[in-house]
This record gives sequence, structure tokens and C-alpha cells, in this order.
Amino acid sequence: MSLSYAESLSYFPHKGKVGMPELNEKSDDLKIKLDQFEQMIRQSRHTVVISGAGISTDAGIPDFRGPNGVWTLEKRGEKPSFNTSFDKAVPTYTHRALCKLEENNYLHFVISQNIDGLHHRSGLPLDKLAELHGNVFSEECEVCHTQIIRPTSIGSYCRKRTGNVCNSMKRRNKNLSCRGKLRDTILDWEDPLPELALRLSEQHCAKADLCICLGTSLQIRPCRDLPRKTKKNGGKLVIVNLQKTSLDSLADLIIHERCDRVMKYILEKLNLESDEKSALINISKYSHVKKVVLLSGKSKSGKDYIGKKLTEQLPAVLLHINDTIQAEYTKIHNEDLSNTYEKNMIKWEEENCREDPTRFCRMMIIQNEQLCLSYPIWIISDIKSYKEIEFFKKYFNDRLLIICIEASNDIREKRGWNSQSDIDHSVLESQSDKTIQSSFVFSNNEHNNFNEQMNDLMKIINS
Repeated sequence: MSLSYAESLSYFPHKGKVGMPELNEKSDDLKIKLDQFEQMIRQSRHTVVISGAGISTDAGIPDFRGPNGVWTLEKRGEKPSFNTSFDKAVPTYTHRALCKLEENNYLHFVISQNIDGLHHRSGLPLDKLAELHGNVFSEECEVCHTQIIRPTSIGSYCRKRTGNVCNSMKRRNKNLSCRGKLRDTILDWEDPLPELALRLSEQHCAKADLCICLGTSLQIRPCRDLPRKTKKNGGKLVIVNLQKTSLDSLADLIIHERCDRVMKYILEKLNLESDEKSALINISKYSHVKKVVLLSGKSKSGKDYIGKKLTEQLPAVLLHINDTIQAEYTKIHNEDLSNTYEKNMIKWEEENCREDPTRFCRMMIIQNEQLCLSYPIWIISDIKSYKEIEFFKKYFNDRLLIICIEASNDIREKRGWNSQSDIDHSVLESQSDKTIQSSFVFSNNEHNNFNEQMNDLMKIINS
């Protein structure tokens, strides 16, 4: 979380202005400014976005200098309270909108000051992104400088060694791996910025005829100086932020509004806003995928455990449809994690799936796009319905494996399963109880043949 990251940084007294009041445009003024913004985007030949913490607050990640930001509360001797972790956070509308702009050639480069990895997860191409302060999901080899994106956050900050080693092949001898020590990519206060990322940022800002600053107060150097390169080249500067910034005097347009609202208007005006239900997966992106493994079974049968074991031995990413569902539900509703929360979420999920059965499958892939692009094997550990299986058959038919995980009720109870009829026998849960035609049945009771079954399963996946 932002808090654990902030607490890991060394002492630094100069955190800039904090706690400034948030401003909002009057309705008539906002409409005029948004129309002006849209025209500037249409007319630009090379557009750069500089993003800050303000684009991730709707994902549940607090900012630093807002009225309730991390540094603001620190100055008051308080700590923020929130439940979203970097692993659970999902891209906001603004993250997805930037991808849509890039896909349609309205956006050419993104410079991020955020470490949350949400630009990656939204599917923004890596060659169109510079993460100046690092990424909590990324490690870098101190020898060959290869960067590795992990499916979960590293849990280390300030360029420390993570305990992992680099398995990239040496350039001169492709039969030997590098074995260099890996470090996290998160910078401390006075660490130098990554040379390549900074150089690309400077080049794109100098080339840009439009620089858009989203959700940043522009107080930290050298990032706050980048828009000056655009202005020096005769380009325009647009600032979208709820607070005043250090470069307001240079801006051609200032919009005091939430980033998500602004970007939604822009996409609608550019005719890029599409109905989520009609969104299709671009299968050509995933030609590298060799296997999609669906793990089906009852609650507490061990699907997650087996999925994690497989990722330890295979070049695979473990995906959870339920993470997407929970994140979407939490974003809409404000409830504590409890049995009542779970019951309400399942009911909400069923209602959504009746209307659009594969909505969350699509969202899961879109929200984890960078991971999906990075691994040749996908393991989805919480398949519950036939419609979900049909979705993956549609796109990955000849590469699909369905694995049924079985465990007795006694074993499931030992693992923490509590038979609650309104949860375990919901429409979706009950579908996972039925016989599904599978490629392999894994008996996950307390027997001694677990490793033998794992070996058999990996042979099938690798075949």
C-alpha cells in the first residue's frame, strides 16, 4: 500500500506543500474547458501524459498531498486508513482511457510518477511508458539490467536486493543464465531516476506539442520540469488536478475536476467510449499463450494452493476472476469483509452474470493484460460456471485444459470451509459442484500421492 511504501522511505523533510484545498469547476465553465481540451487532443500530433497519484485514488490508493493524503496526515500526526493493497487494486477509468487513447493514436507516451503498476495492468504498451519512481511488481537485475514483472508485489522498497536471481540468458552464451542479484525498482527520496526512463521522458516532452498532467501537483523534481520542455518547444500544457500546482502559471488550460470524470467526457466526445458488454478480447495479442489451465472445484478443495504450486514450477501466471469481482463490488459498495459482505457480493455477482455471463472474465484479462502478455501459461484458479468455460473455449479452444479439483467435505472443513447454504449453494457455486468434462481430475485429499499427481498434471500442461 502507499502507506507501507511511505514508511519504508528514509527521512526527508522537504515533501512540498500538503493539504491544499481541492477545487471544483462550475458546471458551465467545466463544459467549456472540456470541449477545449478535446480539441487540443484532436489537433495534437504528439501527446504526452504525466500521471500522478490522483489517477489512482479511485482504485483505493491514497494520494500524498491531498486533504487526506499520506504526507498531509503525517504532518498532522495521523495515519490514513484504507483496505486496498497494491495487489488488489485495479486500474481506474483513467488508466483504461489512456490505453484507449494510445490504441487510437491520440496518445504517444505516458510518464508515471506512481509505483502501483496500474498502467502495466491496464495494458499500456511498455514501450510507451516510463515509470520514473519504479513499480512494486518489478525487479531489476543488477548485472544485465533485465526487468522482470511479477504477478504479485515484490514487498521490498528502496532498491534493496529481493533474494531472487536473474534467469535471463547471457547474451554471449545463450546456454547460461545470468544469475545476477535482483533488486526492487522503487526509489528512495534522493535516489537518481532510472537513466533510460528519464531520457525517454525528456525526449518525448521536448517533441510533444501537447503535454497533459493528470492528478499531479507537480512538486517533485525533475518530473515537474518536464512540461517546461514542451512549452519551450512551442507546445501546450493542460493540467487536470483538484489542487493548484507549481506550473499553473505556465498552463494553457487548467481543469479542477476528478480525472475519471474528465477522461470519460473526452472518450465520449472522441467516440471511443464503448459498451463494456460488447468489448471483445483481441486474440491476436495472445498468440504466445501455449496453455490456459482452468481449475474447477468446490470451495476449499485446494484450487489456489495447486495453482500456486504450478506457478512455482512453470512459466505461468495465476489469475483470479474473484479478485476482479471483489474489486468491482468494493468500488461500488462500501462494506466490511464479512459473511454479509460475501453473501451480498455473490448475489450482486449472480445478477451481473445473468445479464452478461462473461463480463468478469473479460475484465480479468484486461486488468491483468501486462501479466497475460508476459507469460505463456495462464492458470485461472476459480472457475465456477459453464459460461466461463465457454468463454475460454471460444478464444483458446485448442490450448485449453480443464482440471477438476476434488476433496471430501471432511477435508474441506479442516481447511476452513463452513457450509452456509446461501453461499455454498448459490447458483454460481452450485455449478462448480456439477460434473464438468475435464482433462484431469486431481484428488486433493490427505493422501501421499500429491507430488505424483502434480507431476502428471505438469506433463499434461507441458505436452
